[in-house]
Amino acid sequence: MDAATFRILDVLASGLGKTFSINQLTMRIKETHGTAYYANIYKKLHDLEKQQIVKLAKLGKSSLTSLNFENYLLTDLLTEMEIRKKISFLKIRTNLQMFLQDLDKQLGDLCPVKTIGSINPKKNLKLNKIELFILQQKDGEENIQTETNSIYSKLLKLENKYNLKINSLVLDKQEFSSFLKSDEINPLKEFFSNMIIFLGPQNFWNEIREFVEKGINIQAIEEETRPFDITEDDLIYNLARFGYTEFGSNVRQANKYCIEYIIVSLLMSGDARRIEAIPIIIAKNGFSSNLLVFLSQKFGQAEKLMGLLKILEKIKQMEEVSKTIRLLEILNVNEIESDEEAILQKMRLYNAV
Repeated sequence: MDAATFRILDVLASGLGKTFSINQLTMRIKETHGTAYYANIYKKLHDLEKQQIVKLAKLGKSSLTSLNFENYLLTDLLTEMEIRKKISFLKIRTNLQMFLQDLDKQLGDLCPVKTIGSINPKKNLKLNKIELFILQQKDGEENIQTETNSIYSKLLKLENKYNLKINSLVLDKQEFSSFLKSDEINPLKEFFSNMIIFLGPQNFWNEIREFVEKGINIQAIEEETRPFDITEDDLIYNLARFGYTEFGSNVRQANKYCIEYIIVSLLMSGDARRIEAIPIIIAKNGFSSNLLVFLSQKFGQAEKLMGLLKILEKIKQMEEVSKTIRLLEILNVNEIESDEEAILQKMRLYNAV
């Protein structure tokens, strides 16, 4: 794969679901890779269109380009792109090579892992941490939670062995699909913009192609959400969506966020009244234990979350709550105690018991 093709595929893959004008694509390549010239990108795009690797569509005087998943070979080219990114990233990082080799062996012994990717690896490694996205082979089977627990246990051992903070999101195919199809802002849509697939890149891109073939419109989100920065209007709107309307609040149409982002935002606010809303919206809605654990660890809120979940478990039995507590226990998370009586009263007030 020549350098121009690699750079074009890299930018189009990171902005999955979007179309770029040739000028926009040139600017994005220059931002990401340092150099780009319109004439060269123009010529290469038309070559790739002839090979049916990309699509070009006229819009006025501009041409809009996107990946052509109808081409069977596209996933192989995207796999080659990922391998090239991996080699470039790892060749000067010997310690990380050893970690990934160990990770591959440890999780390979379990045989449940389809793909492992690293999210924003350059930035995170400067902080001596790594964020992993792990897609499981199995989907919705009875023993999948046992395997998930085993993955977390092995990751904790690797964290201690390499003195490297590991924050991981482990999903089965059903959850993976659900988050990509969702109209809510969620971390999975944000991963595309800055992710390297270290293990199973062809598996990953084959999954994406299957979704596209089914007509699922995946829209990557370029900016990573900082839960603390979610606006007041967005918080009020999403709390109302999840069954909690504050007295006197004015609910306006706003951005939709996944419930896990809202929970972590409330935890980070430090507002006791808002934090007491968490057990209510959890009791009234479904959520992903794996995503909630990932976000609570990423943003330093796992201990607060554990305290709330322990109280909620006493008040109302929910399988996903128990699963979340178990995952946090595996990761040796201690609880910060909350006011059980105040939470119970608030839940009764909102008919969440």
